[in-house]
Amino acid sequence: MKLFVLQIVCCVLALSSFSALHAEQLDSLHVRDSIMIESDASVRPEAPRKTSPMGALLRSAAVPGWGQFYNKKYIKAFVVMAGESYLIYQLAYNWDLADQAYDKFSVESDPGLRNWYYGDYEFYQDRRDLYMWLTGVTVFLSMIDAYVDAHLSGFDVDITPPFDDAGSGAAKITLTYRF
Repeated sequence: MKLFVLQIVCCVLALSSFSALHAEQLDSLHVRDSIMIESDASVRPEAPRKTSPMGALLRSAAVPGWGQFYNKKYIKAFVVMAGESYLIYQLAYNWDLADQAYDKFSVESDPGLRNWYYGDYEFYQDRRDLYMWLTGVTVFLSMIDAYVDAHLSGFDVDITPPFDDAGSGAAKITLTYRF
C-alpha cells in the first residue's frame, strides 16, 4: 500500500515538473517542419471582474446590503439595506413594546387590566416573532443573492433585440461568457 501511494506521488510530481518545464511555451505552438503559430496578446479578451462568492455572502450576512455593494449592484444594495434596516427596526420596536406590556401585566393586580395587558403582550410578542422570521428570511435571501451575483459576474448577457434586422420577426437572446 505504501509503495502504491509513493508511486502516485512520484507520478504527480513528474507531471507537475514536466508542465512547469514547458510553461514558457504556452504563448506559441511549435509544430514539426518549423511551422510556428504565435498568439497575439492584443486579441485576448479582457479578464472578467473576479469577485469572491463566499466573500459576497459573508459581507451580506455581516451588514445589510454590503454583499450587493461588493458586487457593484448599488441600487439593489440600497433596497436591501433599507428593507433589512426597516425589518430590524420593527423587530426591536415590537420587542420593546412586548417587554413594556409584560412589565405592565406583571405588576397589575386588577384581573380585567391584567387580561388587557396580557393581550397586548401576546399581540406585540406575535409581531416581534413575525418580524424576526421576516428578518431572517430577508437576510438569507440577500446572502444567496449576493453569492449568485458574484458567481455570475463573469457573464455578459445582452437581451436587447437587434434593431438592424426589424423584418425577421424572430426573437433572439445572446449569451456571452468571457474566460
